[in-house]
Parts: sequence; structure tokens; C-alpha cells
Amino acid sequence: MKTDELAKRILLPREAYTAAVKVEISREEYVRERELFYQDIKSFLERWKGKEKRYTWALAFYLRLSAETYDKYQEEGIPDQVFDQTFYDLTIWCRECYRKYGVYGLEQLWWLGQSVKMKLFRLGRLQFEPIRVKEPLEGNGIRIRAGTKGLNVHIPEDGPLKYEACIESFRQAELFFADREGDRPEFYMCDSWLLSPALEELLPKTSNIIRFQKLFRIVKVHYTFPQAEQRIFEEVLEDKSGYPENTSLQKKAKAYILEGKDPGIGVGVIDDVYRYM
Repeated sequence: MKTDELAKRILLPREAYTAAVKVEISREEYVRERELFYQDIKSFLERWKGKEKRYTWALAFYLRLSAETYDKYQEEGIPDQVFDQTFYDLTIWCRECYRKYGVYGLEQLWWLGQSVKMKLFRLGRLQFEPIRVKEPLEGNGIRIRAGTKGLNVHIPEDGPLKYEACIESFRQAELFFADREGDRPEFYMCDSWLLSPALEELLPKTSNIIRFQKLFRIVKVHYTFPQAEQRIFEEVLEDKSGYPENTSLQKKAKAYILEGKDPGIGVGVIDDVYRYM
């Protein structure tokens, strides 16, 4: 696949593709960086940070990588729809880069690399990442042994989180991974601010977020990063009083945070997705 076809299929803004094709990446540079990307992503990212116009360079580079990945999809017989949905993530993060820096490009290179390496697939509304639990996971009636294979669930920032669309994604995941992995997933896990129990104080029970949260049994909450602030307000401020109040969620979340509280990040598990289908 050529990069211009890829750009059209993932609905990349024309201005973004125009900016990317202006970046000069020689064949020698591409081969060198591609090898480092696959062999040592940390070193690749460190070298990338020193590049001129690094965000736009990253967009040009990842378009070429992604176009190559399409051939692998075809070899495995993965439907084009899955490819298009999965690599639409380039467009989502390109728009986010433009919002933050006024430049069409990419910043979330490790994350996007998971799609390029075929470790992450979008199936409808949700993304899924095959995992194997390193340590036993217990809590709220859940017991998962170390070594158990399952799927991490990720939620792209891409419109409403409708309950029916999420259920359809789980249906697709059951079929897709049973075919690809040889067996259906034993569990689903999600690590997100959307699973914070505190949201029940901030949102009505009928909200998309709460309905999504109720699909999971929350096994723990951690506070490693103010993810809720980042997602709700699009940035994390030192002075919390500076957060906007343009939506009812922003108003309630701001008041909650100004009381010295942190919604935290919930870790939830579904051990029998069939009960929702």
C-alpha cells in the first residue's frame, strides 16, 4: 500500500499528509530507523527526540511503517476494516498533536508502535491488546492466575462511548482473537480513569461512562498519574482553580479536585463477557 492511499483510508487531514510528504527521509535513514524501531524502541525514541521537526518527521515515518504493516495484515487474512479502524489512531493522535502544538505530526510513538507491531487492534469502538498476567490478580470476586492469557481493553478518544457499540466490540474481539490466537480470551482487563469509582459521584447512572464502567468488576484503584484531569480538562495544571467549567463533568470534577480529592485510575476485569451478549 502507498502512503497516499493509507492517508485516505484513515481519513488523515489533507494538510497533515501534505506536511508529511514534505519531510525528506532517505531510504538509508528509513531502513536504519526502522531497524532500531523494531529492535530497541527506547533507543529509537531517544534518537527521535533530537530530530529536526520531530513531530512531522514521526508522521511521515509512521505512515511508511503502517503502509508496510498492511502487507502483513493481508498475509494473515485480517479484514481491511480492522486495518482501517486500527490505524485511524494515527489520525486521532495527529489531530491531538495539532491541538497541542499547532503542528501536524505525532508524539505518542511508543503507543502507536503497538499497532504497527500488530500487538494492538481496534475492533469497532474499542481497542484490544493481547496480554499474559505476570502476577495473580485478585479482588471483588475476581481471581486470575499468573500466566493467564487475556485482553487489555483501551478506549480511543473518538466520540461517545455508547454501551451497545462497546458490546459489539466485545463480540468482535471474541471472534477475532479466537481465530488469531486459537482460543477465546479468558478475561478482559481495563486500566483507566473511566473505571474510577469516584465517577459515580460525578455522573448520572445513565451516562455512557458509568454504563461502560459497570461492565467490569473493579479490583483496585491506583493514583500513579492524574489521568482523569488530563482527559477531562485536556491538560494537568498545578493551579487546579484554572481548570475550565464548560461541561457539567468539568464543573463537578473541578469541585471534587479542589476539595483535595483524586478520582484515581480504576483497574477492572470482565471474566465472562458472554453474560452481556
